Amino acid sequence: MGHDWLTSLIEQSIQETTDYHEKAFLQELGQLLQQQETRIELKQGELDGKLWNPSEW
Repeated sequence: MGHDWLTSLIEQSIQETTDYHEKAFLQELGQLLQQQETRIELKQGELDGKLWNPSEW
């Protein structure tokens, strides 16, 4: 989506860090970002469907 720069930054940081806790945090952060992007896409589709459904007007 629009967070490609953030995803690449997280992946780069995961590769560079040697600290286990930091690596685990960054991996979870990446998963959270993916989940949020999925939720946003689903809600945008839901909103679009409701706006174009005459029975919802």
